[in-house]
Amino acid sequence: MKKSTRLLLIVLLGLVLPSAAGAYAWSQRDGEEPLGPTVQVRRGSLIETAAASGKIAPAVQVDVKSRASGEVIEVLVKEGDRVEAGQLLVRLDKTYAQRDLDSAKVARARATADLKSAQASAKVAALDQKNNETSEALAKKGVELGVGASDTARSATHATQVSAANAALRQAQAEGSRLALQTAELTQQDAETRLKETDIYAPVSGTILSIAVEKGTIVSSALTNVGGGSAVLTIADLSDLRIIGSIDEAQISRVAPQQKVDIRVDAYPSRVFEGVVDRVSPLGVETSSVVNFDVEIKIVDKEASLLRSGMSADVEIVTAEQKDVLLVPLAALQSKDRKRLVRLASGEERVVKTGTTDGTRMVVLDGLKEGDEILAAAQAAPKAEGQQKPSQNPMRGMGMGGPPGGGRR
Repeated sequence: MKKSTRLLLIVLLGLVLPSAAGAYAWSQRDGEEPLGPTVQVRRGSLIETAAASGKIAPAVQVDVKSRASGEVIEVLVKEGDRVEAGQLLVRLDKTYAQRDLDSAKVARARATADLKSAQASAKVAALDQKNNETSEALAKKGVELGVGASDTARSATHATQVSAANAALRQAQAEGSRLALQTAELTQQDAETRLKETDIYAPVSGTILSIAVEKGTIVSSALTNVGGGSAVLTIADLSDLRIIGSIDEAQISRVAPQQKVDIRVDAYPSRVFEGVVDRVSPLGVETSSVVNFDVEIKIVDKEASLLRSGMSADVEIVTAEQKDVLLVPLAALQSKDRKRLVRLASGEERVVKTGTTDGTRMVVLDGLKEGDEILAAAQAAPKAEGQQKPSQNPMRGMGMGGPPGGGRR
């Protein structure tokens, strides 16, 4: 071979070999490195939730009002105190109530005396009637025997009739006096009740949330005042706290009593309190064209005493839980021709059958197995259709892909 020919061959090989090596490296890249960040398909648990928010409030909260009117002379409790049902809380001035009771006792005594007098008069009238009836009988007998005058018998009959009418009158008066005594007794009982009502007792066991009166405050009766009377204080049973949340109609079908609830409050940002669904309202309320249903949640956490009535709370109701299922990130899925696809680390697209999602991950029912490597995000695939990996070694067309020794056989 001439020297110039050998020199030309060396130059050509210097140009071709780097290009061929680069093409070969490009052809092998897809098999060596993933097309983007990957995740491994794993088994786990998927929890479906329905979110809501509301205010913490006790199941039992009572605004205590006075049944009697009067001036407060003593408040025996303070806010935060724990009280039992029947415990004395507030005393009112008893002066007027005691005076009314004394007047009622006097009226009852008078009515008792009037009744006794009327009963005595009725008894006298009854005896007089009986005596006249006897005289009438004797007068009529004398007429029959011919020893008495008819005028005498007629006068005896008249006297008997008058005494009978008088006896009936006296009996009616006695009955009226008896009813008057009953009225006086009822009035006295009412006065005794009014006197007792000047002492205000706890209707339920609980904690004093607020006190609206102090010594010297004038309160009005809740029974006689048109406005409902004065609120004295508020008692709540803080051992049974509830949250009323609002769930829209799209989620309400998945919510049912006894479902577990996770509760979060701003006061304890790192703490999740436990609760359960106690009641789901059957009646929806439309607000801004959206129908919502009230859900009552009972707080069952062992540290529920940390919570306070009136706190805002965010709740997540666990509506379903699937265990030991294959899970992939929701971002790793893409839709194509009404099918769900994932892309493997090698670049292969795989059709999968999916189940439910929690908004971050989705259950894969078919198409993948545990341990498969897939792209973490569907949009990470850099290749469009038509940019497929060459099926043959690019160096083969340059005489570099044949058997050892190169050239023809």
